[in-house]
Amino acid sequence: MTETHVSARHRLFETDHLHQDLRGRSVRGAAVTIGSQAARFVLQLAGMAVLARLLVPADFGVYGKTIALTGFITVIQTGGLSLATVQQAKINHAQISTLFWLNALLGVVAAGLIAALSPVMAWFYKDPRVLWIGLAMAGVVLITSLGVQHRALILRQMHFTQKVSSDIAALLIGFAAAMISAWFGAGYWAFVVQQYANALVTLAMLYGFCRWVPGLPRRRTGVRPMVKLGANQSASTVLNFASSNMDNVLIGRYVSDAALGFYTLAFRLLLLPVQQINAPLTAVMVPALSRLQHQPQRFARFYYRALGAIVFVGMPAVCFLQVDAAPVIQIALGAKWLPAVPLFEALGVAAFISTFNFAGAWVYSSLGRTERRLRWQVIATPVTLVAFFMGLPWGALGVAISFSASRALLLVPSLLNAYMDTPVDLRTTARTLARPAAASIGAALVLWGIHHVSGPWPVHWVVLDALIYGCLYLGAWVVDASGRAHLRDLMGVLEDLRSRKRETAAGNP
Repeated sequence: MTETHVSARHRLFETDHLHQDLRGRSVRGAAVTIGSQAARFVLQLAGMAVLARLLVPADFGVYGKTIALTGFITVIQTGGLSLATVQQAKINHAQISTLFWLNALLGVVAAGLIAALSPVMAWFYKDPRVLWIGLAMAGVVLITSLGVQHRALILRQMHFTQKVSSDIAALLIGFAAAMISAWFGAGYWAFVVQQYANALVTLAMLYGFCRWVPGLPRRRTGVRPMVKLGANQSASTVLNFASSNMDNVLIGRYVSDAALGFYTLAFRLLLLPVQQINAPLTAVMVPALSRLQHQPQRFARFYYRALGAIVFVGMPAVCFLQVDAAPVIQIALGAKWLPAVPLFEALGVAAFISTFNFAGAWVYSSLGRTERRLRWQVIATPVTLVAFFMGLPWGALGVAISFSASRALLLVPSLLNAYMDTPVDLRTTARTLARPAAASIGAALVLWGIHHVSGPWPVHWVVLDALIYGCLYLGAWVVDASGRAHLRDLMGVLEDLRSRKRETAAGNP
């Protein structure tokens, strides 16, 4: 291997150069992710709308109940080892090569478990279709496991443009494959086709962007602490997945496929705006905060500024969707999905909390506190499961209400656990969240009052509703000096994003 290749490979693992312009890289990463989210939002909304019209609610239900049981197994394919690669201060080629082969082995194990449990799932649901979907999804798990470390290296180096490009390409091709399959009558198999297309495109692009080639696995490379960190992360993720998906299992088993279809699509549509903000910016924030883990003041300042900017957008989006649930569902999904409106409304509290539920996860991941996160999930998961069972006698609506109630009950204890002995605290977080929460809820109440007085509006007036809500929300910020100061600070962040984006476009990284 030439000296040039050795040097290039070495730069994949070092992060010292990132400290020289951490803020700039973080801002450019945020600019890239925010800029890409418009495309992601349009693609996801369009794909959801088309599939909702080509398929019936039961198709969404039969696929959803299968994934609800297989999904917790797919979590083990990463073993949390991607976080270990991103979070550790120092890594080397031998360590990441060993982690790559561990991920491949975990992928084989996860695929084998899904295949072996597919007959059990079919028996549990009393539905033979689940058997064949489960067997088919085993291949997706294996493919995905082969790109875990390449994605982690891209994130470690904060090459967010590459990550975003692969995500959008996979999303576009996956939806196109699903739509074509559904058009030709594939039914619920369209979702399986979508997953294979997504996984294959993602893997190809990750390998294209990150030209790292793993070596053979070796002993005594110092991966034991990384594996321990990843194991704790993986275990807590499995528990979190279980607590977040047992509702789908129960509805699919004890209510009906159609009810589960309404439930899952209502939740997906409600969380769609939030996910366009939270998921990609978490990919930016965890590496950035990891680089600041030994600088508590900078860590806290960076954390609160990002948290405030995200909830400024996420909270009003969820509140507006609650007020205009019926017209939004009718326009986005079609009239046959209107039975999902009560579920959409019942899940509102859970969705509102989801606008900042990453607050604890950022701390756990960036500071390597995965063991503490696991201990919390051991407490939180049984509480959530009990809530689901308590709501089940009232069907999907009862489960939705119980899910929102459990999220509210666990909110403060979860943040207290995450913040213990860290640079951030609950009091400052509450101050950061208070203003956007009050403005979002207040604007929603005023808009609801207008509807109550004037009577139902035509469905196509939803755009007018959005304009009224936007004016009410922004008006709540400009009525006093502190609100105006916050808006000026936010505008400064946006201007910084624009300037960094122009620099990047001009070739000045």
